[in-house]
Amino acid sequence: MKAAVLCGEKDIRVKNVPEPFCESHGIIIKVKLCGVCGSDLHVYKKDEGKGTIFGHEFSGDIVEVGSAVQGITTGMRVTAVGFSPCGKCYWCQQGKSHRCSDMALLGYQLPGAMAEYVHVPFATLGRNVFPLPEELSYEDGASVEPLSISYFSVNRAQPKENEIVAVVGLGVIGLYSIQVLRSMGVAKILASGRRPSRLAAAKTCGVDLVIDAAKEDAAKIIMEATGNLGVNTVIECAGKQKTFDQSVAIARGGGKIMLVGVYEEPLTWDPISVLSKNLTLVGCLGGNFPAAIEMLKSGKAKTKGMITHIFSLDEAAEAFRAQLQDPQAIKVMLKP
Repeated sequence: MKAAVLCGEKDIRVKNVPEPFCESHGIIIKVKLCGVCGSDLHVYKKDEGKGTIFGHEFSGDIVEVGSAVQGITTGMRVTAVGFSPCGKCYWCQQGKSHRCSDMALLGYQLPGAMAEYVHVPFATLGRNVFPLPEELSYEDGASVEPLSISYFSVNRAQPKENEIVAVVGLGVIGLYSIQVLRSMGVAKILASGRRPSRLAAAKTCGVDLVIDAAKEDAAKIIMEATGNLGVNTVIECAGKQKTFDQSVAIARGGGKIMLVGVYEEPLTWDPISVLSKNLTLVGCLGGNFPAAIEMLKSGKAKTKGMITHIFSLDEAAEAFRAQLQDPQAIKVMLKP
């Protein structure tokens, strides 16, 4: 089968690789769509991970089911979380393999969905394999994973309707975070980002104030917009030193900073600025697929305008370049 394989720094090539073998607890999915994730780009930009087949944001049709799998049948339209637990750590010994502290992940340690077929080694209906309602397209299905991250992260913040929330970084996670916040009735949402297409998308998602961080002082504008009090919560989706510093600056006393973006470099920071304002820093790593699917089904979240490019699998190299560099790109997907 064809697959997009990482061959070196910023070097994606489409190659013929063996079709996956279905293990007894696994399933094989014929991939319909797969998104290029920001986490993929972190590896793509480095001279490491050669041989990786990316792809963990995907949807498709089940074509084979392992002998030990229950409640899952061929032909089901699904999205899924793929992982293989170590079987040795504390959580695995407690029978909670989904919390494994040393699990192999689909699209990194395990071959991902940027291929014609993908193998999910452990498949449990409702835990890591989720049928797509008929109302949802394959585009929606491949968007469930990033939306689920936004839902999980925003809900960890527990924002109240009368609060002011800032979303810093307007990639697809930031944009979906705005949609989640709006669905929760948050009174005022401020957002800062850089690419014009993403600034326009933020307005479509319903923010009250959009700031072009490439041209404007985001922290200054947000403080002015809040009467110099700052915001109750910051959803930090950019993962940069500058945006972390901005988040600390714009959070009001007793506020929260939700760390959602993946940082490529270690931070340099002064804890006094956090201590003096009694801020809470909250790490966010998780998702809620059922909630994301329900948001899409109900229309509270929409993928329209979020998916800007769809490339064929043969155009995988161009797809990665677009996700990294194209000023019009929000979410880029591959269609095998």
